[in-house]
Amino acid sequence: MKRALREIAIACSVCALFTGCAGWLRWPWGRTQRWPSPMEQSVDPLPPGEAHLFLEGPEEVLVLRHADPVKVRPTGMTAGYPLTFYNKSVRVHAGSGLWSAPGGRIEVLWPNGNSIVLFDGGGGVVGSPSRGESSFIFLFVDRARIELNEPDQIELVGGARLSARSGPYVIDHVRREVLRVSNQSKLAGEIAYRDTVFTLDPGQMIDLALIGAGGKPIQSDPGFQSLQGPGFGVRYSGAVQVEDQTNSVALRALGEHEIQALGVRVRLDRDESVRFEGLGPK
Repeated sequence: MKRALREIAIACSVCALFTGCAGWLRWPWGRTQRWPSPMEQSVDPLPPGEAHLFLEGPEEVLVLRHADPVKVRPTGMTAGYPLTFYNKSVRVHAGSGLWSAPGGRIEVLWPNGNSIVLFDGGGGVVGSPSRGESSFIFLFVDRARIELNEPDQIELVGGARLSARSGPYVIDHVRREVLRVSNQSKLAGEIAYRDTVFTLDPGQMIDLALIGAGGKPIQSDPGFQSLQGPGFGVRYSGAVQVEDQTNSVALRALGEHEIQALGVRVRLDRDESVRFEGLGPK
């Protein structure tokens, strides 16, 4: 009997020893993460996130989840949260962001009846027109549909701005560097892309180049002179000699100057020349 009690006591001691070993490896006796070591913070304090890039505005919109997965980040929050099947809608203010992953579909509704639907991969921020922003700012997109019952302005990927008062307009990211805008409405719209404003009539489509410099509209300088080329315009200032060609426009630099045409700005050394050509006949 004594021997049995002794064996039971030894077994209990061993179990207690193993239990203690598990605790011995933890704080304050040791670290649970041995390799690799914890990441060190290289910046202190951490830089502000996307929530500080777009401030809250007074405008309010309704965000609807049509298909999963989608996510919403209200203003003031550093991270978003997904919309579930039992909580499909939420009201947010201007400055809020929203995302749709492949297979998802999310819609933004304004009080005046305007709406934007993002299909598959896409994301953007609700803008504040009271601060001079567009009503919606696309950050990335695979495919989207824009319905405008009242005149409004939408900022596309890259910075180009769509101004219209009808719909639908369909946005397709057909290639990595090409964004296609199709007017499927009964009224014309306008797209401001760098130094050019394109009129998009019903049934027409346009391919916008996504360049590193961006496609935001460039403010016109009243000091520039204008020259109409074969199907495009050229603007220049300073000491420039214009040499008209049959299907192109050539300019030669004589001193300090700046030349703008076809969405680019050019500065040349003295006696250098540049030639602009269109895509085809006017």
